[in-house]
Amino acid sequence: MSELVFKGGIQAGQLGALQDLPICDFAVLFLYERVCGVRPIMSDLGLFISTWVQDRVAEERMETRYRPPLLGFADAADDRFLQLRRIAEPTHLLPADLLPAARSVIAFFMPFAPEIVDANRAHPRHVAREWAVAYIETNALINRLSQALIVALAERGVRGATVPATHNFDPETLVSRWSHKSVAAIAGLGSFGLHHMLITEAGCAGRFGSVVVDVFLEPTSPPAGPLLNRCAYYGAQNCMVCVDRCPTGALTEFGLDKQLCYRWLFHIAGRFQELGMADVCGKCATGPCALAPAV
Repeated sequence: MSELVFKGGIQAGQLGALQDLPICDFAVLFLYERVCGVRPIMSDLGLFISTWVQDRVAEERMETRYRPPLLGFADAADDRFLQLRRIAEPTHLLPADLLPAARSVIAFFMPFAPEIVDANRAHPRHVAREWAVAYIETNALINRLSQALIVALAERGVRGATVPATHNFDPETLVSRWSHKSVAAIAGLGSFGLHHMLITEAGCAGRFGSVVVDVFLEPTSPPAGPLLNRCAYYGAQNCMVCVDRCPTGALTEFGLDKQLCYRWLFHIAGRFQELGMADVCGKCATGPCALAPAV
């Protein structure tokens, strides 16, 4: 496991006697934070995630390649978590349901490399093996990364909790009680497009994860106000590439038929049984917003 350290992670003048240390131990900084109110910056946690992912991809010779991960923080008390019970799922969990002493939620996005998107763009109906492998490998990677974060933080007195990257939804309603995409939106990582995918600064082609923690981290999104639109359809450009690329007609400009969509995903899983449960299509995530916002 990569060592979680902070290299110049506090603004000059804030550390006093600690500011001359070239590398500050995480435990020392957390103690200092709790006494003096100084908060580690986001880039240090991002460094841990990036290094951990790079190590796993290299050591395990994974097929999937990624662009740099995105990272965001949400206040566990943000009212938008309650709003999810109204707009998404009445039983959607709150951060405190996962961790009673929850104070913040860490959200991250693992963007696929361009060649994975290109492979899945190549045929209108055939799902590229590269995309199916990326789905399987990335879900497993996110689960392990989340646990690695929890272990690393626990060694420094911070508790954490998480939910699996996928297959955490009700098999009948197909609705998740903890949506990593919605959590990432609350953390300011992106906004939802017509295709019901979250469009980030690195596009929508990739996978999300999240960890609830009992320490306060400065939110990366304001607690109120509309999210920045990143979808060309909502940007009055009338883009409907995602709808046009849906192989079943489950996605329209009026909504998503989840049951029809998942029947197709289950069919696709049968084609890749050797990989595991690859219930994935991703055609709607290969449009102009796949690798970057379209607006």
